[in-house]
Amino acid sequence: MNLNNLNFILSFGPFYILIWIAQIFCDTKTNAVWNRIQLILILIMSYFYIVIVDVKFCLCLVFISLLTFFFGRLIEKTRSKWILIFEISALIAVLAYFKYFNFFISGITHILRMNRVTLNIMMPVGISFYIFSALSYIIDLYKGKISCEKSIIDFLLYLSFFPKFTAGPIVRSDYFFTQTRNYKGINHKGLEIGIQIFAFGLFKKVVLADHLGVFVGDVFGAPSAYNTATVILAAISYSLQIYFDFSGYSDMAVGISKILGFDLKPNFNLPYIANSMSDFWKRWHISLSSWFQDYLYIPLGGSRKGETRTYLNLIAVQLVSGLWHGAGWTFVVWGMIHGIINCINKAIGKRIDQLAKAINTIITFIIVTLLWVVFRADSFENALQVWRGMFTIHTGINQPYVWSYFAIVCLAVATIAAVIHSKKEDCVDAKGNPVVNGFYPLLDLGRFWSLVLFFTFCGLTIVLGYFGNTAFIYGGF
Repeated sequence: MNLNNLNFILSFGPFYILIWIAQIFCDTKTNAVWNRIQLILILIMSYFYIVIVDVKFCLCLVFISLLTFFFGRLIEKTRSKWILIFEISALIAVLAYFKYFNFFISGITHILRMNRVTLNIMMPVGISFYIFSALSYIIDLYKGKISCEKSIIDFLLYLSFFPKFTAGPIVRSDYFFTQTRNYKGINHKGLEIGIQIFAFGLFKKVVLADHLGVFVGDVFGAPSAYNTATVILAAISYSLQIYFDFSGYSDMAVGISKILGFDLKPNFNLPYIANSMSDFWKRWHISLSSWFQDYLYIPLGGSRKGETRTYLNLIAVQLVSGLWHGAGWTFVVWGMIHGIINCINKAIGKRIDQLAKAINTIITFIIVTLLWVVFRADSFENALQVWRGMFTIHTGINQPYVWSYFAIVCLAVATIAAVIHSKKEDCVDAKGNPVVNGFYPLLDLGRFWSLVLFFTFCGLTIVLGYFGNTAFIYGGF
């Protein structure tokens, strides 16, 4: 189920009208009843979008939801560590079967020099995201950070909520259940803000990411056929493509949620202005990075057990992050290298801080781009071919792809606007240091010229958009 699909946009309208009709019946005496009806309608809508993809995916989700819900009640009642371990093992086993079984089997058969064996296993859409949500719920429950959710409706909605289902963000249970318990329905302000955020995300996806994807696919498919400048441009273009694709989905999820009366936190914060790898991971896929920090890095000991243990923990977390992204050795190596570079950053951080931030940012972007090549490549051989094409002067097809330069301009304008906005708002980090944060340039759609500007933007998105069959990159993870 793609949020950029016309069928989704058309089918969302009737569901929204039903929720709006339920909102009309709300008054001071019956708010609670009708708000519950609205949540049930959103739950039905969520399962509807999953069923139309594949009913088997829906059955898998129901199994995980019920398993986690009832074991959560057992954990709260007994505080049994063994029940917690069993539930965690069960969730990881389900994820491992669908996502990693063929990867492990192919590795074993290769080591034993046997004929390669693969099964036709179709990975359920969104499984990495909702299993991580389920894991955080039961772990927080066992630690006493949250109380057991008593409403099966709210819990089913927590794991299936369709805006975040395909590619996140990974929402913590306490944050989501606070909103379901205090749900106030939909409102005009939420619609006004949500539809603008959704439009921003749609622009990123269909105008920028999908056009870039055509160029990247051509060059990565045969890097030796293109000259040095074109291969370098393709590598940079993939950095832009994956950012605009994934942050575009996140924006669309935030926008749709806002329209439905929910708040989801932004999942990206200008990652390509990061001045170190650790800073990059604080700005990229924020919900996943914070999940690994809270549920893997800190439980492993974090930075509390000496430098050597800290470095091992960093590498372990990045290795798991690589495996989370995909079942392949390229993902493993991609994660391991990120971990090693994080260790280097931490080891010489004081020296790096003395360098100009602009230089650090450029260096970080170059490293991230080189590692995205491994992430995108079909094999190590393909990645090496692209790297060879970037670092050797050679002739070939010269393709100064216009959409790449357009995407660079869009990113530069957004970054400059964020710098200006952050200075006006006096944005600072926890230590009081100035920091640049992304923001949504929202308009007051109650004004005529704001409406003209917004609809002009929507029209340009439709005219310039690439509307091929382009799924979201992170939808496959």
